[in-house]
Amino acid sequence: MSCQLLRQSLHRFSHALGLLLWLAGIASAHAYTVEIRGDEPFAEMFAQHLDIRRHQDDAAVSEEEWRRLASITPQQIRDLLATEGYFSPAVTAELVTEGGLQLARFTIDPGAPTLIDAVDIRVHGPIVDAYPQRIERMRRQWGLPSGERFTQKGWSEAKSALLRNLLVRDYPAAAITASEARIEPQQQRAMLTVEIDSGPAFTFGELQIEGLQRYSRAMIEGLNPIRPGERYSQEKLNELQSRLTDTGYFSSVFPSIDTDPAHAQGAPVKLSLVENQRKQLGLGVGFSTDTGAGVQVKWLDRNFLQRDWRLQTQLELNREARLLDGELYLPARRNGWIPNFNARYERTTSAGEINDKMRAGARMSTPSRIDERSAGFSFFMERQRLPDGTINNRQAIIAAYSYARRRLDNLVAPRRGYVAAVELGAGPKGLVNEANIVRVAARATWLNPLQRDWRSVLRGQVGQVFFAGRDKVPGDLLFRTGGAQSVRGYGFETLGVSQGGAVVGGRVVAVVSAELVYRITPEWGAAVFHDAGNAADTWKNFRFRHGTGIGARWRSPIGPVNLDLAYGHATREPHLHFSVGYVF
Repeated sequence: MSCQLLRQSLHRFSHALGLLLWLAGIASAHAYTVEIRGDEPFAEMFAQHLDIRRHQDDAAVSEEEWRRLASITPQQIRDLLATEGYFSPAVTAELVTEGGLQLARFTIDPGAPTLIDAVDIRVHGPIVDAYPQRIERMRRQWGLPSGERFTQKGWSEAKSALLRNLLVRDYPAAAITASEARIEPQQQRAMLTVEIDSGPAFTFGELQIEGLQRYSRAMIEGLNPIRPGERYSQEKLNELQSRLTDTGYFSSVFPSIDTDPAHAQGAPVKLSLVENQRKQLGLGVGFSTDTGAGVQVKWLDRNFLQRDWRLQTQLELNREARLLDGELYLPARRNGWIPNFNARYERTTSAGEINDKMRAGARMSTPSRIDERSAGFSFFMERQRLPDGTINNRQAIIAAYSYARRRLDNLVAPRRGYVAAVELGAGPKGLVNEANIVRVAARATWLNPLQRDWRSVLRGQVGQVFFAGRDKVPGDLLFRTGGAQSVRGYGFETLGVSQGGAVVGGRVVAVVSAELVYRITPEWGAAVFHDAGNAADTWKNFRFRHGTGIGARWRSPIGPVNLDLAYGHATREPHLHFSVGYVF
């Protein structure tokens, strides 16, 4: 009985297997391959937009459908090449069977590209009499000049940039009234014509607020950089949005104006707000190659003591530091400056040095992140311990001023622009300071698109402490470097002055960095870079330490995510770095 059951089971199995093979044969009979010769510069475009490419692995496509797709492919190829400026391509097609597979083969000769022969930009409206120099500048900055290859994308982008030049300043009702790209395929030339009407010049009116319940209007008025009667500027609206977003009071801030040309003068600024809850508890975990795994607890009260004061405290623990910090922000003064009081305790362990640090201070800062200024004073107290048993107690009072200039296309995930910042600090010898202390530091970052898919990132930093010796200056005022955001190829803050078996801060620092990024997709990129920098007691004994490496870049919603593998020339060892964003 058992043998008979076994034979029946094997018979059923062989029958099912035969059925599956038969179905697979049917499916494979419907499969086909596509070969395109001469498509090297356009392979990605064809893969995305040719129907026959997108369906070539679809086993459900019938032979009739396959032949239909093959018949329309030459015209699709011509249409796609036209968007890249090739209007007279030669396309041949053949359907063959090779190795039992159906093959659609297309051979392409794109021919000569069509070049821009002439550009005619005609501007109408009040701008003609008000700003003739601006019109000439717009013509000079036109993105598709004579001699360039015509592409549909370039044509669209050039028109958008021309219109945006008016929309962002003075003329938010501007519009392109007519545009024509006249193509002469036989002569491989294109004549471009654009007509644009500026519409009336707008000025700002009064502020109209929607969605304000928990917080005071006075707080918003104090942060508003727009004054009624001044010329319209998208940059001003962006600054208002940035200032209010940075306060943390609102989860959504959207400023706008009504662009009705009939009401151009004194157009009200409409501000739509979505408020955050007054109190918020935040818990977080994270990891960094500089400081290892860490946890963070934040407590925020956005209306402390019912006075529009913002109290923010945090506790942070990681491999390198223990931090307890508190900050109190008061509403902006009439001059726009925001008072801030802070106090913190921090214990750090880095490169063999253990520091227990306390810091307290007060400052005034501007709300603008475009031109950010800060002035105030801080009290530093520190207990430093080194592996050889040395203990140093240092303290100081420093008055400081800083200025940061940001010119970026996007403050969170920038593609182009620069940031430059300078910090000045000084404290006289007296009851607290053991010596006169003057501290100067500057840094800059420049992002520059080189071509369509390439971008360079250049960084520089320099700083020095004058007059006082290193033993009389708290560590927070000295300099160390090394790590993901400074000199890659070395551990976090491991470049400095060797003392007592540890690496401590020095009185001078310099860092330079050059990075080249290639954009593989809109979100992903690859980078090569070289960093050089160090910290020392004097410029006489300063020596650059070099790091070279490669990296991956991801344009995430929270900013650029960077993963780098760098070789430290001084240590002759590789080092892995992970970071988010740029140090601005």
